[in-house]
Amino acid sequence: MKYTIKSKEVLPQRQVDLSLKRLKVIPSEVLLDTRIQILKLDRNKLRSVSQIGCLKELQILLLSKNELNDFPLEIQYLVHLERLELNQNKIEAIPSGIFLNLKALKYLKLSNNRLSDLPKDLSTCSELQYLNLAHNLFTEIPKSILTLMSLRELYVDNNKLQKLPSDLFLSLSLKKFSVSYNHLKEPPDEVCAGGLKQIQSYFLQLQGGQAREEKRVKVIFIGTSLAGKTTISRSLSRGKIMPVLEEDRTVGIEISEFQINDFTFLFWDFAGHLEYYVTHHVFITPHALVILVVDLHRYQMDNIQCFIDLVGFWINNLLMRVPDSVVLTVGTHKDLCHPEEVELKSRDIEEKICSMLDEHKASLLHFINNLGEQNLQHHILNSVRKVELFPNVIKTLPIVYKTVELSIIEVTQSEDSPEHGIMDLDHLLSEILLRNDHSDLDKELLKDILRYLHRIGLIVWYEDIKSLLNTVFLKPSFLITVFKMLVRHDLAKQLERIPAEVLVSERSFKRDVLKWLEMLRSKAMLRLQAIRVLVKHQLENLPLRDTKDLFHDLLGNLREDGKLISLLVHFQICMPVRNMKDLNPRAQEFVPGNPWSVRSLPKEMCYLFPTYLNTLMEVTERWGGDHSEDIYVRVYFSPQIPEGFFQRLMVKSCSFYTTHWVEKGSFLLVNNGKPLMIKENNQRADSYLEIRSRRPKKPNDFGPLWDFKLTILSIMEKLCKQWPGLFYFIRTPCRTVGCPEEFEWPDIEGPGSVFDMNKDDFKTCETCCNTVKMELLLP
Repeated sequence: MKYTIKSKEVLPQRQVDLSLKRLKVIPSEVLLDTRIQILKLDRNKLRSVSQIGCLKELQILLLSKNELNDFPLEIQYLVHLERLELNQNKIEAIPSGIFLNLKALKYLKLSNNRLSDLPKDLSTCSELQYLNLAHNLFTEIPKSILTLMSLRELYVDNNKLQKLPSDLFLSLSLKKFSVSYNHLKEPPDEVCAGGLKQIQSYFLQLQGGQAREEKRVKVIFIGTSLAGKTTISRSLSRGKIMPVLEEDRTVGIEISEFQINDFTFLFWDFAGHLEYYVTHHVFITPHALVILVVDLHRYQMDNIQCFIDLVGFWINNLLMRVPDSVVLTVGTHKDLCHPEEVELKSRDIEEKICSMLDEHKASLLHFINNLGEQNLQHHILNSVRKVELFPNVIKTLPIVYKTVELSIIEVTQSEDSPEHGIMDLDHLLSEILLRNDHSDLDKELLKDILRYLHRIGLIVWYEDIKSLLNTVFLKPSFLITVFKMLVRHDLAKQLERIPAEVLVSERSFKRDVLKWLEMLRSKAMLRLQAIRVLVKHQLENLPLRDTKDLFHDLLGNLREDGKLISLLVHFQICMPVRNMKDLNPRAQEFVPGNPWSVRSLPKEMCYLFPTYLNTLMEVTERWGGDHSEDIYVRVYFSPQIPEGFFQRLMVKSCSFYTTHWVEKGSFLLVNNGKPLMIKENNQRADSYLEIRSRRPKKPNDFGPLWDFKLTILSIMEKLCKQWPGLFYFIRTPCRTVGCPEEFEWPDIEGPGSVFDMNKDDFKTCETCCNTVKMELLLP
């Protein structure tokens, strides 16, 4: 096979692009052209790059996504090399001496390999500014990195790090740093999640004072409704059996804290109804002990759907959301089963869980079967003490973190503090300073500590929501109480139960309630007035002294959303729908050339809650059915589409494109008059989203159409990052009717990557042998 080397006059450097050519060797004519400065060999099948050292003028070399097992020795001769990419290979080690001559190297990407160390001579690369070591096997930061004084970006995510050296942050001048998905003790993951400034602050605090070891574990209870989660949680935290009546079951999430020996446990009891599951992503965090509660009395061994409902659903979503979890299964209602039945059902559940993990080629960090055991407290304590299960359970913290935490607890328990625990940030700082001598505590240090306490679940502070930047929720349980006012399985019943005096106080009538109920059931929407009435009624049932100011803070007004609405919209649980009258008869006359002032009209505010959507025909009718000429792509998900994912994609997409129609399982967007249909299919081994549009009539319309689809794919890609154990693949079906072939897209990595890929004008299907124009398959 011949490759023609083209020199592009518009480029200042001589470039050869052989990406995606399925090469097993570098073509000889490439090796003979010693003038090449940029060589792209990524996404091929290369196992060696012998003789590449003769390309003495090379400045950029891309070898990512090949099949290299050994680091190419010839690279040491490329003395002008400035950028080297070797990510996504299988390299286990880098020989000494490689970097001695690479003094011009500025960019080095080694992610997704099997490296555990770097040679000392890396320190000679004094110009190195970017280094990516993510997805490797490093247990400590190589010392050679600490000498790279020009380094500005360092990425070490997904390794096996437990400790970071202080010199990395106090001696170097890093601008970007990422270390997620490790098992850090010093600084803890919760500190590192705050970014570079917080890590630097952490080490400065350690320099100036004593350190303290913290042993605290977050325990998450999950399982179906009425499985017994709340009974177990309350019994463990209170040290005695605490039976829970059905009417007292958890609505939303219940939080409690207690001590077993030298460990502190923070219990989060999640309600089992699917309506509440849409809020779980707000609070579920990694590095927790997850207790999956299974009702053994309801479990049927010969019913696969029963296993999916009681066990499989929770395991699947846990695999996607927090893939490194430690899972402890606990059986309940054993008193209603025969002893041998308990044993048989326990074994059956364990076998089916292991089969699930094998099927998806996935594994939880550890799976502990406690279905038939009695001493749960003993199992929990033994589990958290095992280093292989919880390598970072003991965290090193500056002493100021603990003293401020105790001060915050003191403020929360004070009679002067509001019962709901919602406090202004500046007010909290002044209260802390009044109670204790924190001479070095300023607002920035308090923010660092609040970030840490937020991530371990003691308080809630959403600094990334602009309207809540200065609001701290000292009692997370109350915040969850607020969430469940609108996100609950019996919302319609709550509307029906609103007393007359509450309606009158909000200038509403019983007739309005009937309209609100109809809107909720038919369109999954609530008017702002209905939300105000619901929240006011719920607040009056709470043991609070004064709810007037709280009500205003939560609901806001027509000009500004309150705290509750801001939270629900931010986490894509609902979206605002603003309806305005088509014409304003009192509007000023429009005169060309004169200033035009728009008067704000009264808006009829409504909020769409996708979790309450029913299957309507409005979207299908407006779409008009699928056509054989439609252009569509499918995004396949493994192991499945996460619960609540499609609803959140719907909210984000519809917020971006204001012309839309929605129903359960599908939504229709319109941009510049062109419709786009997005549908969900979530069947076992066949989970995908379909993005479908009409075929353009004009050639120039293909570009805007693919831009439309890529925008939705971009929104989807960002959502997927919140499920680290979720994998997706984008494919375009063959255009021939009845042909099962699908063309797989290349990886989307960075802006323009899809547009920059090498494409021919036509593509021939390997199954039906028909030729298709590429504009019908890919952007």
